Amino acid sequence: MLAIVGAAAASAALFDYWPGSRKAVTATGTSQPNAVAAMGRIEPRGGIINLGAGSPPDRLESLSVERGDLVKKGDVLGYLAGYPEQIAQRDLIKAQIDEARLRRDTELRLNQARVRAADIHKKRILNVTPHRIAAQESTIAALDDKKANSKDIQSAREVLAELKQQFTVDQEDADVQVQVAYATLERASAEIPQRSLDQQLALAEARAKRLTLYAPIDGRVLNVRVRPGEEVGSGPILVLGDTSRMRVVAEVYETDIAQVSIGQSATASSRALPKPIGGKVARIGNMINKNDVLNVDPAARADARVVEVWIDLDPLPLAERLTNLTVDVLITTSGRDGVVAGATR
Repeated sequence: MLAIVGAAAASAALFDYWPGSRKAVTATGTSQPNAVAAMGRIEPRGGIINLGAGSPPDRLESLSVERGDLVKKGDVLGYLAGYPEQIAQRDLIKAQIDEARLRRDTELRLNQARVRAADIHKKRILNVTPHRIAAQESTIAALDDKKANSKDIQSAREVLAELKQQFTVDQEDADVQVQVAYATLERASAEIPQRSLDQQLALAEARAKRLTLYAPIDGRVLNVRVRPGEEVGSGPILVLGDTSRMRVVAEVYETDIAQVSIGQSATASSRALPKPIGGKVARIGNMINKNDVLNVDPAARADARVVEVWIDLDPLPLAERLTNLTVDVLITTSGRDGVVAGATR
């Protein structure tokens, strides 16, 4: 008779814990009508960020933060081993750019002076030679008027012809000198590899930036996975999160999820917390998964199929320091046809 009574009591206790029962059992052992109970974990509302190197395997050169430090977005958190060499390469390219600019400016001034000299030479030819030609023509006219010796007149005409021919040659030569001066100026500018050096500098700065660890958010360093001197692989170096706003990721059993909706009130409790934390359901997952948070109850199911529900928590300073804390979650479902869901799985 006693065996039968004990079996009945055990069956009743199991019914209280089994999903889909008519009441949810809280962490204190009391039943809560019109509620869905679940296990969950606390994490930053923006999620946990695993900050990696984002480059081929390297060694961590330095780290400027420790676990628990607050950081601002864009802060430099550390450097990989290739960073000093890349900075030296960047500085070398900067020096080459400065030298190239100095050489370009010098060549520019020199060739601009050559262009001005060619222009002056051309103007002198255009201004002086026509006067000499006109003067020689006047000389010939005067000789004709005086009926001078024919040999003198012929000699003067030969000089005039020579002046005109030389004027034509000098004009062409001046034009060529001006063209050569301008071409030399353009070539001097083109021979300075300014654009390619600028691109090399941009590439060196990008590589140096890739070898630098920057904080992607305003938040806190939750964990340091790699220390200076250790090899950096494909895994994270630092774990970050914005702990100023926390949430609970509750794992609701698949048969209970229909009773949960956005905006419902919820509480998260744990022996590590001085009091339960209130919150509201902010988002409901769309996939059925295997549970990750395991109940300490040996009778609870370890392979339950669950839906993740995100609950934004009210501020509580202690919760900011307890990322991944396992909590008991109770979601109030009052007003949904009086249906109550089971607690553990």
